[in-house]
Amino acid sequence: MEYDFYAEQKYYGDGKVEARVLTAGEAESLGYEDGYKGKKDGCTVYVDGFYSERAVRNFLSGLYNCITVD
Repeated sequence: MEYDFYAEQKYYGDGKVEARVLTAGEAESLGYEDGYKGKKDGCTVYVDGFYSERAVRNFLSGLYNCITVD
């Protein structure tokens, strides 16, 4: 995997955003890579890679109407 951590962001039709931090291993097991976009569980999923968990959490803190799931 290219990055050590990944941000999985799920955008729902009602405007809610749910996100979580994934390790490289978790992202790989889900078939994700940096720049991934797809449909899953009735929402649009985006995945972005980062070199540190802190960078992921900083990115997610700036998302509007976002709930971070641990």
